[in-house]
Amino acid sequence: MMGWNQQQLQEFDKLGYLFVPGLLPTHQITELNSAVPRLLAGEEQSDGIHRERERSGAVRQVYLTHRYCPPFKALSKNAAIVEPVKQILGKDIYIWHSKINVKDAFEGTVWLWHQDYGYWMWDGVDPKLVSVMVFLDKATLNNGCLMVAAGSHKWDRLEHYADEETTSYKQWCVDTETLKQRLTEQMIQPITGEPGDVLFFHCNLLHGSGHNMSPLPRKTIIIAYNELNNKPRSVEKPRPDWAVARQFEPV
Repeated sequence: MMGWNQQQLQEFDKLGYLFVPGLLPTHQITELNSAVPRLLAGEEQSDGIHRERERSGAVRQVYLTHRYCPPFKALSKNAAIVEPVKQILGKDIYIWHSKINVKDAFEGTVWLWHQDYGYWMWDGVDPKLVSVMVFLDKATLNNGCLMVAAGSHKWDRLEHYADEETTSYKQWCVDTETLKQRLTEQMIQPITGEPGDVLFFHCNLLHGSGHNMSPLPRKTIIIAYNELNNKPRSVEKPRPDWAVARQFEPV
């Protein structure tokens, strides 16, 4: 068993996240990073892996590596990740989706303040999901590290709107007036760290990130887990399988 102690579980419940430095060994991160160039260069028709791109054509997200790329498949089943998620959710779990987020040096752009459940709600699930972010690169204030609002998961879901102007792609985010009413400077915590560090966070945790102003790229892999008994209900416009899994194999 590689689960958390009571203090760690209480901290996650209080803050909506838990940061675990050095959870994964250097050799595993090296293996994962070795696979990334091929993942960025591939085509969905040949490898089954979905890629989201900037208008320039540069890949900014890579989905489904947990199914088709052995190092990432092993990561998604790593007991140091899976056991705490099972403790948090208290149930059997499956993978909702996985994605590599890429913030290239000087080019990786902002992610506005949002909750993942702000739009996952429309997929027909309850807020019983946990995301696990594994650092593949060093994350600093300068290269657009993740920012979280400590304790914001206690607000439950906030209303979100579709922003189609800030970046080259649509983002679901919380409006400025709501942020002014809810968010304080003291709540905002930058999550900086090293390759192999891992962040666990609740689906209602408010988070975002800034532009990469640094010569350092920032890559992470996020694996989102859902309760097995929280499978998506029928909705009018279901998102594709790479975003909302239709495979429910228990982890």
